[in-house]
Amino acid sequence: MTNSASKATPTSASALSVRASAAHRPVSPLLFGLFYEDINLSSDGGLNANLVNNHSFEGVYLDPKHKELRALAMRTPTTKHLDRARHWETSGPAAKLSVLGTDAVASHGHYGRLTGGSGATLTNHGYPGDAGPSVAVRAGVNLRFTALARGPQGGSRCHVVLLAGDGNLVAEADFTVPAGDQWTQVVAELSPTRTVRASLQLVLPDGGTLDLDEVRLIPEDHWGAGDPRWSQGLFRRDLVEALRDLAPRFMRFPGGCIVEGLTLENAYDWKASVGPLAERRPNYNLWGMHRPDGDYSQSLQIGFYEYFLLCEDLGMEPMPVVSAGLACQFRSREVTPVDGADFSKVVQDTLDLIDWATGDPATNAWAAKRAAGGHPEPFRLNLLGIGNENHGPVYLERFERIRAAVDAHHPGLTIIMSSGTAPAGKAFDQSLAHARTCGDAKTVVDEHFYKSPAWFIDQVNRYDDYPRGGAQVFMGEYAAHVPTLPIPRRLRLPANTIKSAIAEAAFLTGVERNADVVAMTSYAPLLNHLESELWQHNLIDFDGFTVTPTANAAVQKLFATTLGERIVDLDGELPAGVFASASRSDDRLCVHLVNTTTIPQDVTLTVDLPLHGAGSATVLAAPHGIQPSRRMGSRERAKLLEDHLALAVHDGAVSLTLRPQSVSALEFGLASVS
Repeated sequence: MTNSASKATPTSASALSVRASAAHRPVSPLLFGLFYEDINLSSDGGLNANLVNNHSFEGVYLDPKHKELRALAMRTPTTKHLDRARHWETSGPAAKLSVLGTDAVASHGHYGRLTGGSGATLTNHGYPGDAGPSVAVRAGVNLRFTALARGPQGGSRCHVVLLAGDGNLVAEADFTVPAGDQWTQVVAELSPTRTVRASLQLVLPDGGTLDLDEVRLIPEDHWGAGDPRWSQGLFRRDLVEALRDLAPRFMRFPGGCIVEGLTLENAYDWKASVGPLAERRPNYNLWGMHRPDGDYSQSLQIGFYEYFLLCEDLGMEPMPVVSAGLACQFRSREVTPVDGADFSKVVQDTLDLIDWATGDPATNAWAAKRAAGGHPEPFRLNLLGIGNENHGPVYLERFERIRAAVDAHHPGLTIIMSSGTAPAGKAFDQSLAHARTCGDAKTVVDEHFYKSPAWFIDQVNRYDDYPRGGAQVFMGEYAAHVPTLPIPRRLRLPANTIKSAIAEAAFLTGVERNADVVAMTSYAPLLNHLESELWQHNLIDFDGFTVTPTANAAVQKLFATTLGERIVDLDGELPAGVFASASRSDDRLCVHLVNTTTIPQDVTLTVDLPLHGAGSATVLAAPHGIQPSRRMGSRERAKLLEDHLALAVHDGAVSLTLRPQSVSALEFGLASVS
């Protein structure tokens, strides 16, 4: 079959021969998945169900003095900034907040002490927390307030209030803390009367002193409610449901650049992200370089335990990514020497992760920590990433040492190798060549590309000539849009447009035709809080109340839910700008047709196997009159309209007209042949 991307002109109907009887090459069972990174406030402020910002008085942020970090291409030292009281405000008579304690005090480190006279108030605006009341409360959805509290100078009575921006009360409750030095968990149920943005307020009606820590405000309809496995961090239900709707087969986590960190000290530490929430220690998020005053702290209320649980709940293969002992090579020159205790720790941390996920709690201390959280059974673990966008000999040496240790400790894992930041060039070629020398090891090369829609269309046939039988490909990060972080917003190109979604669909036909070489794909970034958009192109937008998948997400879902098990070859000449792919299972045939042009295109399909009944089509198409590059305002992205059609089959042939700027998924039942 020939695809062409030249300028489209009206043509007569094109004929495609669908060779379903000769489908032998397997489609990777993990072809479509998710890449999750804490960017755009996707964790705290997003997936994390706790609505309290800096809930534990442990806030760690990027030093705001490093303004030069706003430029991506920098190699300057960075420092963390401890601001334990950030996002907490006091008001009322003599009200004062002190953050006390050291990491050796109790199990929960620092805590807040509110003192003052009658009516002293402590306020938290939630996320993003920099523009007034941001706690999203919904009428009819109760919220459970909990905290660790004590009254060191006598018993304290506390009034818990949700206050709307207009000054009106939304919900209220009370709790009492007994006197003494012992910490007590207090609970209060809040029943909002309005759907509104609010602030959480803790008021001392009688004045006095109140110590607080681990402050949580959780909607009762959170994901996993009532499930004892979800004993630590909790997830926002509608965001989980939006991820589930994409029919993902795997999830890569926790990043991204946060795996490497701006410095080695800032690299993601999975061990700090498991166990009781009170014992988890936050770190600053490197994406704070694009937030006011470096305001991006990772509380780690969402950690590896929660990531693995999410994968289990949604039927995804977990793909944890670990540090290779290199800070982000795009931002830093920090390297862990391979012959020393620090690199030995990098290797051991990786082996401990495997034990934590798969080990026997009766014989392994890390597995016992997993069991203590509520999951005594081992998690599935078949995939492991080593490094993110690392490259060159300095990476490959460390990759090999970690891979060898993993293979000796837990043989059989599929290992994902980084290939840098671009889909071509010296670094990319070095990783690709190295992967092909790994022999019998299960090695997959992670390719990243953020390119223009025109590039994606031009590269539809990218994988046609990749060698079979060796290392496979993981499209770990991609989007039909060039990153715009250093560019002022007023100068940025529109993102998540119909044009970019259609271009990605065209590219995915080439991926599907080569789904024996391309093992996995995941768009990036995944989630985006509309009030803190750092990257402009993102798969799913959300705010405190709504979740809005983009046109690009609609394309992902369509391909993931209309996919067979074996690749079907197509013969014929397609019009310029039209692309196709097909796959089948034993009883179902799926054909994808993408029309990137602005005119209708006629296509006739002939299938070489008997079809059972009529076919059906799901069509995603641009609304009439909408420009394919248009983004409709700062909070509204262009959408593809979805339509469902019946397809008449005559003597094994189907004729249809592809709408302009459209993606069509055709499905047919295959008749059994005796």
